[in-house]
Amino acid sequence: MRGSRSAEVVAGFDGSAGSQRAARWAALEAVTRKQSLLLVHAIAVPLEQFTRIRLPSEVVGPQHNAAEQALEDMAAECRSRFPELGVRTVVRIGVLATVLRDVAAHASVIVLGPPELSRTRRVLLGSTAAEVVRTASQPVVVLRDERTSGQSEAPVFERIVVGVDGSEFSARATGFAYDFADRHGAELTAVLACTSPDLGGELEPGVVDACRRELSETLAGWREHYPDVQVKEQVTTSERPAEALLSAAVDADLLVVGTRGRGAIRSTLFGSVSHTAVHYAPCPVAVVR
Repeated sequence: MRGSRSAEVVAGFDGSAGSQRAARWAALEAVTRKQSLLLVHAIAVPLEQFTRIRLPSEVVGPQHNAAEQALEDMAAECRSRFPELGVRTVVRIGVLATVLRDVAAHASVIVLGPPELSRTRRVLLGSTAAEVVRTASQPVVVLRDERTSGQSEAPVFERIVVGVDGSEFSARATGFAYDFADRHGAELTAVLACTSPDLGGELEPGVVDACRRELSETLAGWREHYPDVQVKEQVTTSERPAEALLSAAVDADLLVVGTRGRGAIRSTLFGSVSHTAVHYAPCPVAVVR
């Protein structure tokens, strides 16, 4: 799962406290991956979002200059914190989700701060985080942890949670989680929701044991690749997949999910679950496609 040295970790940046935290988070991720960091600022001009009208350069120019200065200040902080880190910046006019899709083609991961749009703009445009998660081909990390909203230091990782259901997307999420835990020296908790279609109904005999075996077998190969990662296996029968993951992530430093998963009794773990995680998780969320 380790990315190549030519890849970049990309962070969306708008000068807000949340985007500053995203930049610091992404800087540490880039260092541990031995990659460079790309900070991206999108100047979203309302008229250009909703019409074909293009504003003159004298109107956009000051915004562009201010964005470049804010980006360079953030880049300087990242370089000061991690002298070995290569950092570059990009300012584009447009919606952040679209700009990221254009400039992050070779990204290993995209990092975003928490959404700070008004309710009206969310209705009109949708959450930037949700749009990037929906359209990006790379893993997307959304920093939702309000407990560290004022944090200025680099993050510390002790516990990672990953959702498992045996699907292809689950396998990719598990690989991402193992690699992340290994690089940061964190403990990993793997969660599989084993519930009946009507929650509260009785499971067939042996289903829970089968779920436990499936979880262990799913993790077996990854254990061989990452022998230093301490792993806890958790099979839950009392909560829906989304609820189980949100509960497990209460004290976590990162929750990892896939974009969609496998249905039936074992789990409907992803799809709607990734959407729920991005909007309600108590910690940063990585969505892996």
